[in-house]
Amino acid sequence: MPPNTRQASRLRTPERGPARALPRPRPSALFGTDIWIIAAAYVACVFGLWAWHGGVSALTSNWLDGWLSLSQLSGLLASACGLFGVVLIARPRTLERHLGLDKMFVWHRYLGESMAALLAVHIVSAVIAGTADGTGLWAVIRNYTGRQPYMAMATVGGLLIFVVTITSLKSIRRQMSYETWYFVHLTAYVALAVSFGHEIVLGNDFADDKVARWFWVALHVGVLAAVLSGRWGRTIMSVLRPLRVESVVPLGADISAITLGGPGLSRLEAHGGQFCMLRPLRLGLWWQSHPFSLSAAPTTRGLRFTIKDRGDASGVINSLKVGTRVAVEGPYGVATPDVAVGSKVLCIVGGVGVAPARAMLELLTPDQQPIVLYRARSKEDLVHLDEMQQIAKSLHGEVLTLVGPSVSLAVKDPFSGDSLTRAIPDVAERTVFVCGPDSLVHAARRGLKAAGVPTENVHFEMVWW
Repeated sequence: MPPNTRQASRLRTPERGPARALPRPRPSALFGTDIWIIAAAYVACVFGLWAWHGGVSALTSNWLDGWLSLSQLSGLLASACGLFGVVLIARPRTLERHLGLDKMFVWHRYLGESMAALLAVHIVSAVIAGTADGTGLWAVIRNYTGRQPYMAMATVGGLLIFVVTITSLKSIRRQMSYETWYFVHLTAYVALAVSFGHEIVLGNDFADDKVARWFWVALHVGVLAAVLSGRWGRTIMSVLRPLRVESVVPLGADISAITLGGPGLSRLEAHGGQFCMLRPLRLGLWWQSHPFSLSAAPTTRGLRFTIKDRGDASGVINSLKVGTRVAVEGPYGVATPDVAVGSKVLCIVGGVGVAPARAMLELLTPDQQPIVLYRARSKEDLVHLDEMQQIAKSLHGEVLTLVGPSVSLAVKDPFSGDSLTRAIPDVAERTVFVCGPDSLVHAARRGLKAAGVPTENVHFEMVWW
């Protein structure tokens, strides 16, 4: 559907000189094996603490010592998983540029689930050890939930961890709004903080070992510094140096292209294919941020986002007025044209997932002969089609559209290996970007594998929510 040119011209701000590309994000200083070396060293330190204080011998000594040793080890590992998970969510730039924010969030979830499982083992083994000398179960539970110093706070911390874990299960999370889930999730910080005292005062590894205690304290302080400087520091800076809505161009009944600009652009490093977390600084909206992909190459003229009204915050952002301040965090993402240098390119997109592909097209070269396979349920859903066709043609590429409900298509599975090979004979030689709903991403990945495309040549952003 063509844009409402009357409204677009009224909202678009005048151009101010030639547009220049924004600086591209600096590459990560990490190598492929660095993360695994750091993680292995971290785990070795945790196991080393446990073994140094007699954990291995106690594990096979007797009933009481064995359960105490298991409780000690599981408690250490639970805390270690929690701290590592917090570091990932702090979004260290070097790590994000190496892994991508999506993978960091997925690993954060795995670590959170592991922490909850280890915490359950820690609690059960501690209770069993407490009853080994004949003390009644109820008396042990009362000791561990309040009678012993720091245990009441540790109990609160444990309950919060379990609440966060349960509400993060996909079946439950889908029943909650993102904002509700997010604020429940924030209580994990509180859980780690209130549990810290019982680790230092009552833990066998730290109570009588000054070196180990200060090591553990320094580890927590380092993680806190990473969170304050990385996660919250960048959020505060984005609020202090916001961008402003410069234009809102309707592209259809429920889709708009929003351009943000302003002096704050000077601090950004951005590339096509990336996404930003947008936080409208307006009453009722300032406390929440949501990810949206760039739909044009980022320049000094502004950042453009193509946003579909899904009935949540996206609808509110589409209704923002020109001049509204918006805090922009990021950009994030590693699926950019940089990973396809010297290779032909294929973009498989669906719905509003066309945004990152549209941005990347501007940054490709004629030797990459880009092909865009664009899936949509109706012609009205084909946004930016004319723009992409013009760009692709100038790069010796093309845009192939696949329109209509699945039942009406000529082939049962348009993303099967055979279908992709027929449509794009050299598909196995291309670097592929997949952008769209989960169902499209999964179907395309299966088909690309069957078509002989190496896994390392298929790039997409994993869904973490």
